[in-house]
Amino acid sequence: MREDGASPAPARRWPPLTVTRTALLAHGTDERFRALIDDLLVMADQLQRLRHLLARGLGVSEPQYRLFLAIAQLQGARGVSVGRAARQLRVSGAFVTMEVRELVRRGLVGKCADPGDGRAVLLSLTPKGRAAFERFAPQPQRINDALFRDLTSGEFRALGSLVRRLVANGERALEMAVATDNNGQRGARRVRSDHA
Repeated sequence: MREDGASPAPARRWPPLTVTRTALLAHGTDERFRALIDDLLVMADQLQRLRHLLARGLGVSEPQYRLFLAIAQLQGARGVSVGRAARQLRVSGAFVTMEVRELVRRGLVGKCADPGDGRAVLLSLTPKGRAAFERFAPQPQRINDALFRDLTSGEFRALGSLVRRLVANGERALEMAVATDNNGQRGARRVRSDHA
């Protein structure tokens, strides 16, 4: 009790918590949460660096490397549309169109009109692109096997599920953060990642 008879103000936590959901707190602290975020940031940096080295091994930029892999994965027997490749990579169609130019110029990817839609373009690896991928494939195989070497198949499935949920939550969190910028102003700008 203070001299004036008023109750003292409750002590403020310092530093303030960076998360308030009970499921994310341990013994009332956000220490484990902060450690997880730090680990995720380290892993994101590792993945960026690994992808940069893999792209360099194929002789392309990082965005072109991701696009090359997406085309190889999605092309099937007839090719993949720019729109579908963009959705897979979570980038704009304009970004795919811009990045694919270099892959086409180097003879790794071919473009042809979509027989079902004359306005659309289908992308696929050329014979040169397929041969380059065949020669290159052991490099990402070794790196990815090393990266995930300690995971069981069950853990790998669980990780995939968790990451998909975190990515979806991340989209919502980004939209919320953009809607209220640093000045507290509200805006309705859409967040889009135009890097591959």
